Amino acid sequence: MNEHLSSLFAYTLPFHVTFFYMLIACNVLYLLISQFGSNSKNYVLRIRYFLPIYHMLLSFLTLTGLILWAYYGYGFKFNAIKMLVILIILIALSAIGFKRLKIYAANGDLEKFKKFALIKGFFDLVLVIVAGI
Repeated sequence: MNEHLSSLFAYTLPFHVTFFYMLIACNVLYLLISQFGSNSKNYVLRIRYFLPIYHMLLSFLTLTGLILWAYYGYGFKFNAIKMLVILIILIALSAIGFKRLKIYAANGDLEKFKKFALIKGFFDLVLVIVAGI
């Protein structure tokens, strides 16, 4: 542990925890957005406008996590590696979800996307909760 960074650690930790809870709220909001109103013409736009907020929170969590990790000297601890692996999985799942949204929207088959989004949304939520444990 780096004692010189203890004040930065104390300042950053509440932000990191807040962003964690905001990411959980975003995952729940994604489940709601993706499951309701698929017959409206703004369904795809709602999801596309939501994704930058989700990615912004992921980047905030990454930044604050790296600052917190610096306090521990970037040591390979189980929780730090677990969070990094889950971050990479969340980014990959988001890219896959966006690609499927574009494909299903072009084909006019949004019901298939709703089923995929339900599974993906629950999986994302579980991953975020596992990362926070």
